[in-house]
Amino acid sequence: MKYLLIYSSRFGYTYKIAQILEKQWTAAGILVSVVNLNEAPALKLGDYDQIIIGASIRYGHYAAKLAVWLRQNQHVLNQSRTAFFSVSILANKPHRSTPETHTYTRKFFEKSPWQPDVIGIFAGELHYAKYNLIDRYMMKLVMKINKGETNLKAHIEYTDWQKVREFGERVMKI
Repeated sequence: MKYLLIYSSRFGYTYKIAQILEKQWTAAGILVSVVNLNEAPALKLGDYDQIIIGASIRYGHYAAKLAVWLRQNQHVLNQSRTAFFSVSILANKPHRSTPETHTYTRKFFEKSPWQPDVIGIFAGELHYAKYNLIDRYMMKLVMKINKGETNLKAHIEYTDWQKVREFGERVMKI
């Protein structure tokens, strides 16, 4: 088995989740190629048994390049076994932690030319020290509105790693 795992990460956390999934699948005997979206190849049918895409949300949107790449590769994606995972700080709330209840992911796929077989929603990391000044204060505002942590020294991983492992298992079964 051969998987392609493409990730889009702004502060490195989506990449961290991609690495955890890579280890899980490699341990199961699967050859995994992990590629940054900025370096993602044009797809050819049959090159991979599975194509998985992971992307983070920033200010309510995925990276603009994601939609462009999906349109360019929709023919292959729609004929392949595929999965998608979203990383969002607000997915730490139970009412925002599923594909049906995570507003940004749901709206993204309502407009998308591609519909993956499996979708995972993972809470991300809050690490104010990684953000530039504007992002730091925007995140503080977002967290305040959502009754989250606003201490600028905070570093919190909200990710449910068991949920990530379960997603990895579901991907191997499609």
